Amino acid sequence: MSLNRVKEIIFLGTGTSSGVPTINCLTAPEQTCKTCISTLSERGQVNVRRNTSLLVRVDNPDGRLRNIVIDCGKTFYVSTLKWFPHHKLRHIDALVLTHPHADAINGLDDLRAWTLNKAIQEYIPIYLSSDTKTTLEQTFPYIVDQSMATGGGDLPSFQFNTIDSRTPFIVEGLEFIPLPVHHGINFANKEPFINLGFRFDNVTYISDCNFIPEQTREKIKGSELVILDALNRKKHNSHFSIDQAVETTRDFCPKPKRTYLVGFSHDIEHYDLEREMENLQEKEPDLWVRPAYDGLKIDIDQLN
Repeated sequence: MSLNRVKEIIFLGTGTSSGVPTINCLTAPEQTCKTCISTLSERGQVNVRRNTSLLVRVDNPDGRLRNIVIDCGKTFYVSTLKWFPHHKLRHIDALVLTHPHADAINGLDDLRAWTLNKAIQEYIPIYLSSDTKTTLEQTFPYIVDQSMATGGGDLPSFQFNTIDSRTPFIVEGLEFIPLPVHHGINFANKEPFINLGFRFDNVTYISDCNFIPEQTREKIKGSELVILDALNRKKHNSHFSIDQAVETTRDFCPKPKRTYLVGFSHDIEHYDLEREMENLQEKEPDLWVRPAYDGLKIDIDQLN
């Protein structure tokens, strides 16, 4: 079977769960947070970060690029109000969910804007693990089963497709390979909490991670572009730090052509980190790591 290829990717969000800027920093009597305060200026807009989310645009034989979204968190609708018109986007051909945390799923109700009265489309296919679907049944029962709705409000229309962490699946002709990684600890059973990254075409996407098992590393091997979680400077119990993300990239063999970091807190200022990574590359020419930013578009065919 001939599979479709990724044409481009667009970062709809690159921030951690609280996003950037934070209300605490903007309202503090002494405004000392360089990153948050910078967002009040035009140059600092690069530091405005919504919940991490990616749009994958896929070539199709009929000529219309397919739009596959990965995750729709608390700030998803705000992101789309800015970036969908900017990039001339409209249709969501599918949504893939990585895990059931609020910064990955809480925008689901807002997706009714796409399916209301079939204004844009009739429904949105959603691909998710059984654990994520269980959480949706508890958090948004009316979304999974519309008979659970309690009022007269409009509901989004979804088609649910359950995926297995061990089995590749096809979305709009593009193969997705699940990449189970650790995202902290499940307090209930003290086992690692599993987040699903994905490899599609020559791209690997891992949004929330503090450990990559060796079996998953083997599936990443050979990716030309890697997108990797990197919260801040400090070691964290459920996210990579900047240093850990860089070290992880350094350990890949072969190294990817590009690694983009996402998931930043307000401790990270974009231009400072960009300069730091450029300086690092001067010392290690084959180590290309940069911070992504909201709205960034990458043409996959032009990777160098």
